[in-house]
Parts: sequence; C-alpha cells; structure tokens
Amino acid sequence: MQEDARLAYLEAMGITNWMPRQELCGVPARAPYTMPVVVAPERVLATLAPRHSVPEPVSNPTAKAAEAVRQLRADTAEQKTAPVVAVPTVAAPIEQPLPVAPPIEPFYLQLWLAGPCALLTEAPEPGLESAMPAFHLLQDILRAVGLPSRPRLLADFRWPLSRNPQLDRSADGAHRGLLAFMQGRLEGQELVSLGCFGPATGLLVETDISKTVHLQGREVALDALPAAWFAADLEVLMREPQHKALLWTQLRRIKARWQGMV
Repeated sequence: MQEDARLAYLEAMGITNWMPRQELCGVPARAPYTMPVVVAPERVLATLAPRHSVPEPVSNPTAKAAEAVRQLRADTAEQKTAPVVAVPTVAAPIEQPLPVAPPIEPFYLQLWLAGPCALLTEAPEPGLESAMPAFHLLQDILRAVGLPSRPRLLADFRWPLSRNPQLDRSADGAHRGLLAFMQGRLEGQELVSLGCFGPATGLLVETDISKTVHLQGREVALDALPAAWFAADLEVLMREPQHKALLWTQLRRIKARWQGMV
C-alpha cells in the first residue's frame, strides 16, 4: 500500500498519526490524498436489474436492504418462469472399429546358402536337412545348374512369430515379417540370386497368399535382396513332372548369373 493511501485510511478511521513538530530537513511536504469515489448502492442495484426501476431510497438502512432482497427474489422468480428453449444436441460420431484382417495358416520356411545363390524352401516341419526325398531333389537341382550340391542351412522362419493371438497374423503381417527376416539374414552376403520353393515364399512379394501361385516361373526384383525366382513346392515337383519342366526352363535362363563364380 502506498504511504498516502495508508495515511488517508488511518485518518478516516479516526487514528491520530504521530507527526514531527518541525519539518525535517530535506523531506518534501506530503501531498493531500484524494479519497476514491464510492458508488452508491442504488446504482449497483440498477446494474443488476436494468429492466426494473429502482425504488426511491429510504432513510432506514434495514428497509433499504429488505428492498434489495425483494428485488433479487423477484428477478430470480422471473428467470424460473421464463420458457426454457431446448438447445439441440449434436451426437458424437460413433467410432467404428477398424476391420481386422483374417489370420493365415501357419507355415515353416528354411533358408539355405549354396554358393552365390540363396534358397528359401517351404517345409511341413523341421527335418528337410535330413535324408528326405525333398532334400535329395533339391541337391539334384543344385547339381544340374552348377551350384554346390550340399547347401548350408542358414536360418529358419516360422509363422506366426508368436503365440500371442493379439498380434497381427494376417498375410500382410507375414509379408512384412518375412521381408525383414530375409533382409536381416542375407545382409552382407555376396549373392546374385534367390530361389524360392513353395507358395508361402511368395509372401516376399504379395500380401495376399492366394495370389502367390501366379509367381511360379517368374522372377521379381526385391528391395535390399537379390532378384528372386519362384518355383513350386519341392513335394509338388516330385509328384508333378510338368512343374519340373517349367523350373528347368527357368533355370536355363538365369543360371548364367552364377556360372564362373562357383
């Protein structure tokens, strides 16, 4: 609080200030303080209820307070009796749950290395590396195209990656997972070709497993991976000779990539 205001409030309350009898040397004289203008209660009531005339002020303070209370009660009763206008409410849009892609059947893949060529084969269960007819067929194919007939098992891939049913088990999720698996396993490998046997290997390209059968006999360029060529499953190659003829035509066209490198 400023000194002038403090002295004025003390004077209004009848409190005598102790003042020096003689003026102090070097002290400027105090300027008189002007009291602020006090708004009359009638004006306050007029601002609260501008639609009603304020009655003539009475000399009795109790009657004045009672009149103000009656005026406020009248205003409150008028507000209660006024018609209530219904405000239309806008319903919040209901968020529709995102469609969940259906899961695909589990599958198992094995990744092999045969010199400058990598092989991704679909197998029913672990065990292709043992003395099975499908493994012997794979050795015959490698020998026929000039690749090492004893490939080295590098890694395997099993889908789904986890038993947790809340994780994405759709074909799109398998596509992303398989592509990341291949890029990580083959990073730094000096490869010129990638052979894929089985429909599940087509998830490297497609996000719909029903379309992977159309990849057989084709060659597709992949990101951060060597060009991949697709063939039927090894079990199908043993049963159906027409698939062997298609595969041999395809290998005769692309085997020049690794000839001279083995």
